[in-house]
Amino acid sequence: MRQAYSPDDVDVMRGALDIWCALHNVGKDGAEANRAARRILDLMDKKKYSCDELLAQLGDFRPDPRHRVA
Repeated sequence: MRQAYSPDDVDVMRGALDIWCALHNVGKDGAEANRAARRILDLMDKKKYSCDELLAQLGDFRPDPRHRVA
């Protein structure tokens, strides 16, 4: 597991999470955003990704329809 992230890594992860939430109509403070954030952290622990690469890796990761923002 990676011990620390650079400020650029944090910006990339936050940007990917923001875009993922917007694409899937998910609130940023909800359970589904937390699941996506954990997935992003897991991915970044294995390899340094760009925002676009993270979004591509999350391509099959979908929120539970019960947690979408109305």
